[in-house]
Amino acid sequence: MRPFLDRHERVLTANWRPRRGIQVTWSDLPDAWLAALQRLSHDLHVRQYGGEIEHIDWVAEYDPDGGAVWLLSAVTISGGRRGGLACSGYGASVDDDAEKALLSMADLVQTEVAEVGTAWPWADEGGFMNLDLVDGVAVWRDRKGCTTRIGDLTAEPHR
Repeated sequence: MRPFLDRHERVLTANWRPRRGIQVTWSDLPDAWLAALQRLSHDLHVRQYGGEIEHIDWVAEYDPDGGAVWLLSAVTISGGRRGGLACSGYGASVDDDAEKALLSMADLVQTEVAEVGTAWPWADEGGFMNLDLVDGVAVWRDRKGCTTRIGDLTAEPHR
């Protein structure tokens, strides 16, 4: 899926940088979405492979036809050019709780990070970690099936 810009209502603008974290410049989203974005921001600091994320610019748009919010990401890796503002994955309802919003945002961001040549998040044993919702909690799952709550990733594994 490619950008919706100028076709749907913009409901958030924000950016993320490793040293500063997330900066929301404007939002019309419920608090649950902002809390989810904070958790996602934490995990962007760790477990990158094949390139370091320098910054991400975000725009979220509301699609009134489906009632979904889509987080579009423009990802830039160190030494690379800025990726285009885009998304690929699935949106979440504007009324969803923080866990469902987070699952959607992480899916959308993870794909765009991969588009610029960086794997994130990277598991201890190697390979991408995948998204899942376990007992209503958004988690990263590694290939062994071990889960970590999104927002709780720690030190980067050895490369």
